[in-house]
Amino acid sequence: MSRMWWARGRNALLRRRRHVLVLAALAGGALWMIVQAWQSSRRDGETFRGDLYLNIGAALIMTLLTYLVLNPLFRELQTATIIEHPRLDREALIQRVAQSRETVAILETFTSMLEGPYTSRFLVALRSALANGATVKVLLLDPDSPAVRLRAEELRRADTAIAIMNNLYHFGRLQQQLAPAARSRLQVRIYATAPSVQMYRWDHKAFISFFPVTGKTFDAQQLEAFVSTPLGEFVDDRFTELWDTAPVRDLDACLTLNVCLRHGGTELESCDARYVRVDGTWYIAGTDLVRNVARHGLAGLSVVLDRPELDGQAFAVGEADELEPEVYHRALQLFRAKYGLDARDDTESQVIFNLVAATTLTRNLN
Repeated sequence: MSRMWWARGRNALLRRRRHVLVLAALAGGALWMIVQAWQSSRRDGETFRGDLYLNIGAALIMTLLTYLVLNPLFRELQTATIIEHPRLDREALIQRVAQSRETVAILETFTSMLEGPYTSRFLVALRSALANGATVKVLLLDPDSPAVRLRAEELRRADTAIAIMNNLYHFGRLQQQLAPAARSRLQVRIYATAPSVQMYRWDHKAFISFFPVTGKTFDAQQLEAFVSTPLGEFVDDRFTELWDTAPVRDLDACLTLNVCLRHGGTELESCDARYVRVDGTWYIAGTDLVRNVARHGLAGLSVVLDRPELDGQAFAVGEADELEPEVYHRALQLFRAKYGLDARDDTESQVIFNLVAATTLTRNLN
């Protein structure tokens, strides 16, 4: 509990750092002027310089008091200007994201802005925000978590995990198109706890909606509010908590998995692999994997997945006749959504390995 309150206090201080700096500057300046006035009067009796310092110090004190009085009034005014929308205003969101210069933040199960006719325009808006120097932070729900299955029931949409994978595909393509400086400011993380709230933030304002019992958040009522309002602070705190505790902490980790290949007691090599999970089971693919299987065979081949939650756990790679058809097709769907695979891709990149216990099966994705 104390850790949670500390985090909220830290977030509140960070949000108000400009106010704190202004107050500190005014108070420090006023104190310095008053001290200078007293020293001038005491040292050489220069009344003009002493009066000048004293008047400026008094003016700074009045400015400080005015700031303390008016700032809460401006805050109340911002709270009073919360605008209700019957649904997510996609056109306005695209325009405002494109104009952002500081922060773009998305908290969603998956974002429908990367579906249908909005996809290319929203990606252009994100690219514009990054070019303006903004940092883009995206939180998507873990596609293999219990929370995503609950959200799928609430959304009445069986392909929720597919939609999340497709989001990752688009963010991955966007990352590849960015210059190195902008690439580091596109940050995507995966969280596993249902947040109960949606947020699309651009600089100091956001569209906010609470998850309905049934239906989609982007079709539910939206509140357009300043992040500095109590509502905005509440949602921003939730975003920060999920961001800080997300188990998958960058876009590269969302898209690739580092694996260490072993044969018997000999370490072969470490390489990056594509991956998905289905009901907790890992499925991996990659040309380096195919090459090592072709050279050494499946018997005696094992892999260690470089993920903190696995703590160096090794998976044996054994032979199996075939996966159950529905499980195989589900893994196939997720791979295609996450990596945009189709029949035109090379065969080796479309071979998947099932890492359940000591059983591994490969099948061509075609």
